[in-house]
Amino acid sequence: MAGVQRRRHVVTVVVNPRSGRGRATRLLPRVQAALQEGLPDSELRIMRTRSFDDARQLALAAVAQAAPAEAGRRPDVLVMMGGDGMASLGLNACAGSHIPLAIIPTGTGDDFARGVGIPRKPAEAVQAIIAGHTKMIDLALVTGDLTDGHKQRYVGSVVSTGYDAKVNYRVNHAKVRSYAWSLLAEMAQLRPLNYRLTIDGRPLHTRAVIAAVGNAGYVGGGIHLCPAADVTDGLLDIMMIGPVSRWTLIRLFPLLFRPGFVKHPAITQLQAHEVIVDGDGLVPMADGEELGATPLRISCVPSALTIVVGND
Repeated sequence: MAGVQRRRHVVTVVVNPRSGRGRATRLLPRVQAALQEGLPDSELRIMRTRSFDDARQLALAAVAQAAPAEAGRRPDVLVMMGGDGMASLGLNACAGSHIPLAIIPTGTGDDFARGVGIPRKPAEAVQAIIAGHTKMIDLALVTGDLTDGHKQRYVGSVVSTGYDAKVNYRVNHAKVRSYAWSLLAEMAQLRPLNYRLTIDGRPLHTRAVIAAVGNAGYVGGGIHLCPAADVTDGLLDIMMIGPVSRWTLIRLFPLLFRPGFVKHPAITQLQAHEVIVDGDGLVPMADGEELGATPLRISCVPSALTIVVGND
């Protein structure tokens, strides 16, 4: 109809100012300027968060108000600027919607960005947003009694439950957060855990020091815990390290930072559409946060999220 103005493309940036020990705050002026220059016809909305709950509400509101693509116009986009916690809030807001998620990684780990093809340099991530290249990726859907009071939550990277999860838990609850100290403290208490898994309906009872279920594959700032993980194959990847000595685990850990498979008799790698995780003394973690009590059902949801990615 003549005289009717088309709605402007909206880019909503939700920023965690404390991410990366204030790195997000320092980078924000440059990010804002680059987006304004690269997307001059778009409406840019910058939202600084006060807490993770605040960030969750801002992300959900942005997606609820966002408009899909139409002739000659991109869909609105939600941009989360921060670490893996912010990425998790963003993917849970955008999953199953028509709105693409973009990440500007400014955290300490940024494992989700690493695993799905998002440039890890903030300036390059901004250019990816301007270019607008997207792809559909799978997500893991976790169902159970979760710590946030919900019954379901999407996970982009890995659900871990063993030694690595206990280290993460200790770091989160320590008065002084030290990853190195937590690694040593948990290593001193290392013991295999009893797992009761159901993998695509088949029961598996086993003992392991690490058992992880991965979508994108990375944890802990670059540990390739599930090296076969592919976010477009419709499958979850399961990686287990059986009962090993402290010395063996110490020798294995650096190898997990390298690309490709780590071959060792104690390592088992499987794939499945759905995994139920239960056991004794498990501490399920994902995206750096506690998930909830076991049992947990983890299902692969194919093509659940549209994500903004780099060119390569």
